[in-house]
Amino acid sequence: MITLISNIVNFLASEGFNEVFTIVIVLLMVGLGILLFFSIRKEAKRVSLEREQPKTQYGLMSRRNLESNLDEFIRVYHLSKEATVMIFEFTNAQEISDSFGKNVEMQLKDRAIQNIIKTLPKNALFSEYKPENDSYIILLRGNFSRESLFQFTEHLIDVIETPIQIPHMEIQTAYNCYLGMAFYPTQGITSADLIAKADLALYMNVKTPNKRYSVYSQAFEENEKENLVYYNEVRSAIKNKEFTLYYQPLVDYNEKKIVGFEALIRWQHPTLGVLSPNKFLSVLDNTGDILWVGKWSMSTICEFYNENQDIFKVGDIFFSVNLSIKQLLSETIVSDFTSILNRYHVPANAIMLEIEEYALYEKFQTISETIKALHKKGFRIAIDHFGLDSKNIMKLQEFDFSMIKLMSSDILEVTESFVEKKMYDVLVDTCKEKNIKICSLKIENKETVDSLINAKVEYFQGYYVSAPNSREATIEFAKSDEWKNK
Repeated sequence: MITLISNIVNFLASEGFNEVFTIVIVLLMVGLGILLFFSIRKEAKRVSLEREQPKTQYGLMSRRNLESNLDEFIRVYHLSKEATVMIFEFTNAQEISDSFGKNVEMQLKDRAIQNIIKTLPKNALFSEYKPENDSYIILLRGNFSRESLFQFTEHLIDVIETPIQIPHMEIQTAYNCYLGMAFYPTQGITSADLIAKADLALYMNVKTPNKRYSVYSQAFEENEKENLVYYNEVRSAIKNKEFTLYYQPLVDYNEKKIVGFEALIRWQHPTLGVLSPNKFLSVLDNTGDILWVGKWSMSTICEFYNENQDIFKVGDIFFSVNLSIKQLLSETIVSDFTSILNRYHVPANAIMLEIEEYALYEKFQTISETIKALHKKGFRIAIDHFGLDSKNIMKLQEFDFSMIKLMSSDILEVTESFVEKKMYDVLVDTCKEKNIKICSLKIENKETVDSLINAKVEYFQGYYVSAPNSREATIEFAKSDEWKNK
């Protein structure tokens, strides 16, 4: 380079150009050279973004490589170009796997992913995000109008949810998906920040399934970031089979027999140990995963019942499980539960479905129709946390209930008020007329049991009888008579 400049200076001097003009020409040439150098370097980095990357399962690049590409894009085009990070999740992958087997589900997912790849723009990048959650990242680079971007998103979701032929079977199934997105540079200027915000948007879409996708908003950050952590852990727990059921007995002290067991979900957390549902149930309900919990619980109970019919069927022992509002609003709950019973050859009257009292007052007609349809199929129906109220007593005439549950303290306190005493007497008479069993919750000592027997309570549940037990301990409890001597 120095030799070239020296030659140019000598040439200009020999042609009679003065020294100032020569210096100007040289500086211009040096400047052009520098511009050319950086232009070539920038182009080389742009091309490097398009390099073939190592592939993972389903032929996708790794998440790490996608993040590196996004980091490089941000560094090269710093604020001069836009990008969009999308994260979507196959929400029913586990359900498909449970129904048709893991190998079939992987084949279906491969087809779905190949369809997605055909849909993406040429410069788009596509990688796994959290394999344990069946989630994926798409990176779109370029200045797209919001309208065209949203149109593409709608089309992408249509492609993802297109029915796929199941291998060697004459039926089709389809994935459902949730999708969240965040924009560079308006919503984040680092790859980590953009991906975290797209992930939060995905979680919000899960919470609002009536929307096909969600775009990140600052309001999400303020209200939902903590729940997102639980959501991601819960999704992993579902796939890793970390949930289990414990069973708490219901007994009849008058007849000295076990009448049922309530199934209570627990999370066997890999680091925190066994977690009770108050730690995670609201997240499951908000995200819709409570629908999976309902089917999984029913399958688990029926399998347990079927394997131990000599104890449960012979003893006419039922299993109860709680239903949420979201489950009662599901259009498929009756057919789903009936199908599970048929698969395990369990009679419907072996299952009692517990409904919170407030569900009876929801305005949705679907709820009352679902309750009646479940009863028609043979399921027993119970009201949990029944409140001593004239309106509630009238509801007992509207539906065919098998049991109501009241807190022991609520029953014992009625003697303190003449009006409440009369109301309770009406409740007892109504239950006797309708053949509805009264069950008292939170039994803690023998004195409480004796007082409740005098109050015409028939079934008892609480730690005085037994704490919730594992499957093995439940079988031992069912075989033992020790509880009768308390």
